[in-house]
Amino acid sequence: MPSPRRPRVGRPALAALIASALLCALPAGASAALTIDVGRGGFVVKLGALDIRRGAMLDDATRAFGRPSRVTPGDDVCVVRWSRLRLVTRFTSFGGVSDFCAQGFLQTAVTHSRRWRTWKGLRVGMPTSQVRERHPKARFRRGRWVLASQSVLGGSPSPTVEAMVRGGRVSGFSLWVGAAGD
Repeated sequence: MPSPRRPRVGRPALAALIASALLCALPAGASAALTIDVGRGGFVVKLGALDIRRGAMLDDATRAFGRPSRVTPGDDVCVVRWSRLRLVTRFTSFGGVSDFCAQGFLQTAVTHSRRWRTWKGLRVGMPTSQVRERHPKARFRRGRWVLASQSVLGGSPSPTVEAMVRGGRVSGFSLWVGAAGD
C-alpha cells in the first residue's frame, strides 16, 4: 500500500500558519495591533491592553503585556522592557516610594515595533507623509512629530505622544504618560 502524500503548503499559507501560531503565543489582552490612545486632554489613556485610568503600575502592565523580558531597578526609576513588543517603559513615583518596581507608576514609554499604532492608525514603518494625513494637527518639533500634547495648570503644552522619524519613515513612538505625576 503506498504511503499517503502530505499536501504541499505554499509560502502564503505557511506565512499565515506561522502568523496564527505567533498570535496564539501572545499574552491575554494582547492583539496583533496595539493602539496608543489619548483622551480629550491629550493625555495617554490606553497603551494596548493597558488602561492607564484603571491602573498604571508594573503589575497592571504585566497583566496587559505578559511577563517582561527585563526589569532593571534604579535609584529613582524602574526600567521595564518587553522585547517582543519592542517596548521600554519607566515606572517611578514622586510620593516617597523606595521600590519603584513594586510601587511606581508608568511615567514614560518608547516603542519601535510595527505592531503599535496611534488612535488614528499611524504605524511604525509608515512614510512620514502619512503623519499629516492621519494627524492633521501634528507639528514637527526637534526632529519629531508631536501628535498629542497636554497643558497642566495653564502652562504651555507638553508633548504626550511623539512620532520619531528616520529615513523618511516613522521609526517609533515616544510617550509621556505621566501617571507618577508631573
